[in-house]
Amino acid sequence: MTDRIPPSAQLRETGVMAILRARSADRFGQISRTLVDAGITCLEITLTSPGALEAIKAVRAELPDSVDVGAGTVIDADQARAVVDAGAGFVVSPSVEPDVVAVAREAGIPAYPGALTPTEVLTAWRAGATVVKLFPGSAVGPSYISALRGPFPDIAVMPTGGVSLDNIGDWIRAGAAGVGLGGPLLGDAADGGDLGALAERAARALAAVRDARAGA
Repeated sequence: MTDRIPPSAQLRETGVMAILRARSADRFGQISRTLVDAGITCLEITLTSPGALEAIKAVRAELPDSVDVGAGTVIDADQARAVVDAGAGFVVSPSVEPDVVAVAREAGIPAYPGALTPTEVLTAWRAGATVVKLFPGSAVGPSYISALRGPFPDIAVMPTGGVSLDNIGDWIRAGAAGVGLGGPLLGDAADGGDLGALAERAARALAAVRDARAGA
């Protein structure tokens, strides 16, 4: 596919997509501001969080255009159209959903479908994925990306699930285009936890990507 939509500059530069998933989206505004102030400017708000659509609209309106705000856990075309209407700058799916990719492409925004097996990875790429989300990364580990790069050297892959603050560098050195980071980054922030600690974790994640890229 020659007209593939590229990843945002925010994801390319930082290598981190923060995943906001919680029992309530009420604190997503504060969390987003904290992450952006710390340097993470690619934010995924998952549809499994109650109030997600409203949160996407609110965070998108509050933060500058230099911040990339998208939607996660988008599993069908209707959801994809809804998040596009809410202002999402990208869509992420846990599985290969060609209809979701098609809606994203029509809207001119990146799509990150989830895949695990080589067949799924290639199917997602052929469907027009911007980057293939390797999910769940915990099932395979960083060496799996190195193995995938043998037959698929041109397919960009980003692991989610199984990524921690301690192993980000391993994933990047294995060839990951970036990482999706949820629970290990957010911690208890969505439940009223310390936002200062969240900022420290964000800085640590960004430093891990920078160091791994510099040593690659």
